Amino acid sequence: MNDNTILFLEGLCAGYGSGDVISDISFSLGRGESLCIVGQSGCGKSTLLKAVLGIFDLPKITGGDIVFDSQRLSELPPKRRAELVSSGMGLIFQTPGAAFNPIRSYKKQFIETLKSHGKYDKNTFLPSVRDVFARLGLEEHERILASCPYEMSGGMNQRIALALVMLMQQELLLADEPTSALDAATQRTVADELISMRTDGLSQLIVTHDLALAAYIADRIAVMHRGKIVELAPARELLDAPLHSYTKALLKTAPRLGGELPAAAENSEAYSGLLTELSPGHFVLMEVQHGQYTER
Repeated sequence: MNDNTILFLEGLCAGYGSGDVISDISFSLGRGESLCIVGQSGCGKSTLLKAVLGIFDLPKITGGDIVFDSQRLSELPPKRRAELVSSGMGLIFQTPGAAFNPIRSYKKQFIETLKSHGKYDKNTFLPSVRDVFARLGLEEHERILASCPYEMSGGMNQRIALALVMLMQQELLLADEPTSALDAATQRTVADELISMRTDGLSQLIVTHDLALAAYIADRIAVMHRGKIVELAPARELLDAPLHSYTKALLKTAPRLGGELPAAAENSEAYSGLLTELSPGHFVLMEVQHGQYTER
């Protein structure tokens, strides 16, 4: 572990009740890096995020440790750990409505959250919200702030939840299927903003079953199977030349429009239409040649 590491997991084991759901999870996450955890439903992806966040009663950590921002969380008193995690980590839930009280306005909830973290400024609040909403394609910021979550679609709630994380200016984003509730066009908007946030220095640990999304936004991809990480590599390396049999099987289940998958960081323009061409929640790998999709 070095000074550029924001998160370090060492032999992490956690579960619910008598058995572990995840076991021997070890990896590091650099500052400004995006790591996507992919795998089928039930493999332990969401449990891993909850264990890292550590503010829920479950899962229970049964082994290993978590180091966040150079501090070993197991060595901190519960109150100090909660303070460190809440100030430094943001969470985007798979179910968008889980982020908000459905019958209270967004404005009240935004202000309360920012105040609780010492990040509310009455003079800059509305301009900051307007700027963040604009980046996410959200128009009429005052109307949205005056609305309640029950009045909005799941996709709108997901984008508004991401806006709150952006306003909080935290160091690490934990995201559980951040685009699964969105239509294809909005998936692209959110994915592009995730890339922009990483460029601004926000580290990201994202779990998803969507390999196209992982290929688009991740620096590295980890493949999870039956509670363990079976392969972890730079995104292009893993997709072009997978080593583990499960990774190979997972890639074979993905419908393909084309073959070679260029790395987003190297050729982001080549992906200009990738997410708008997809149905939400589907694995699709494609290649782009001279701006045109080619199908095999």
